[in-house]
Amino acid sequence: LEKPLAQAPLACNTHEEYFPGWSEVLCTQEMETQSAEVILPAQQAVVLYVLPILTVLVTCASPAMALAFLVRASHVGQELQNAVQRRFSLLSLFIVGLSPFFLLSNYVASNLYLYGIYGAMLATANLLADRLAKCRIWPGLAIWHALNLLTLIGGNLGPILPYTISTNGIVGECLRVSARYGDMCPRGDAAITWCDNVWVSVQLLVAFAYVLLHIIAFFLVITRVVHHYGGGSDGDFDSDSFRHATGHSSVPNSGALPSAGPF
Repeated sequence: LEKPLAQAPLACNTHEEYFPGWSEVLCTQEMETQSAEVILPAQQAVVLYVLPILTVLVTCASPAMALAFLVRASHVGQELQNAVQRRFSLLSLFIVGLSPFFLLSNYVASNLYLYGIYGAMLATANLLADRLAKCRIWPGLAIWHALNLLTLIGGNLGPILPYTISTNGIVGECLRVSARYGDMCPRGDAAITWCDNVWVSVQLLVAFAYVLLHIIAFFLVITRVVHHYGGGSDGDFDSDSFRHATGHSSVPNSGALPSAGPF
């Protein structure tokens, strides 16, 4: 079965009517894609179909698997119900739920799936942090959120990021495959797996919501950090400075000592 495929002639549809002047470039890219699909049919099937489906299944089950490390397996369902009642955990579950839209992509021609994997990992860490409710967890989680948010937005931030996926960000990565063919996915014999105009449009809309949810999660984590490690409020400091500037004593006339205030 593999021998006829390997010897089959490679057809090249240049789409000259849509992209005049790009015949040679498009033909080269299309021939390379067809050659890879012909030479490695079994491996291509695993990479393009089996792995995305398995990744989606593991990602959807990741919240339950993570909570299973903290409680008995019989209590995981109750823990998930409790997580829905907490704002931060519910937001994290939404992020996990949107990640499969990026996992169902072409793992050979695009790195879009990495955004889904990293986002799901961070969302699962959010669930654990919210469940454990330990103060010392939040500063490290805030740093992770900041790095992940910069990666989602994109830009030339290589010097300050320990890891990067693409300078285009998640929105630009959604268009990476179709942009090679003039922002429109090829059809027919030249079709690219997971590159469909409707599906790419859905991924773009979900990508916008994905970034928005991560921004909200980032500020929620920052709020937790400030709550635990922020010290005294600015109101106390401004009031103290005003009393010193006007020459008034901070000790009341009754002789009672002022409150020390929050630390």
